Amino acid sequence: MSPAIDIRGLHKSFGDLHVLRGINLSVAQGEVVCVLGPSGSGKSTLLRCLNRLEEPNDGSILIDGSEITDPEADVDQLRTRIGMVFQQFNLFPHLTVKRNLTVGQTGVLKVKRPEADRMAESMLERVGLSDKINEFPSRLSGGQQQRVAIARALSMQPKMMLFDEPTSALDPELVGEVLDVMRSLARDGMTMMVVTHEIGFAMEAADRVVFMDEGVVVEQGPPEQVLREPREERTRQFLRMVTDY
Repeated sequence: MSPAIDIRGLHKSFGDLHVLRGINLSVAQGEVVCVLGPSGSGKSTLLRCLNRLEEPNDGSILIDGSEITDPEADVDQLRTRIGMVFQQFNLFPHLTVKRNLTVGQTGVLKVKRPEADRMAESMLERVGLSDKINEFPSRLSGGQQQRVAIARALSMQPKMMLFDEPTSALDPELVGEVLDVMRSLARDGMTMMVVTHEIGFAMEAADRVVFMDEGVVVEQGPPEQVLREPREERTRQFLRMVTDY
């Protein structure tokens, strides 16, 4: 079976700033990979390249064996297979929670409205927000908005999920409710790539931890090894700054 994600020699620059410097990384079907690293290490850019929100300068990305960096690749079709959750919730403020979940289904997937409504109800139940289905985003807490964003991504029935610092904009007391939803997805076997600063979540939920710095993968391996007994000094320095390990 081919990897869910296969990244080969990926480079990305913004002007003179070389952000990704030859990334080689694969994610197996059903694997949960947490990507850690200091600000500016290229973590978010890597995720954005996977969804073609940024165009790589060199290298290739294969999703389920299909090269999405091919100029002929259907980007819209690609994005139906990859759910993405951002730091900011990016909900449509003028639409109810239900419509936030159905608009992509009806507009992109061409799902009939009753079926889209059923999917929205199912996904909101999954994230524990059935009672908020007719609310507008402004009436929700930050944690609830992020859970709606996750439900919206799931309503498109993606094969994999990308999370870009999904809890960084939340007040500390709201972080747990979002991480609980992500743990549930991991237990259910969803392929996930998570850029996060939540070391505890990485230790508990990840199959593999990847540490990035200055646009390269410095170290990767099981959470116990990378987070408790890192091999590289750069990894040790980072962990001393952010944890008690």
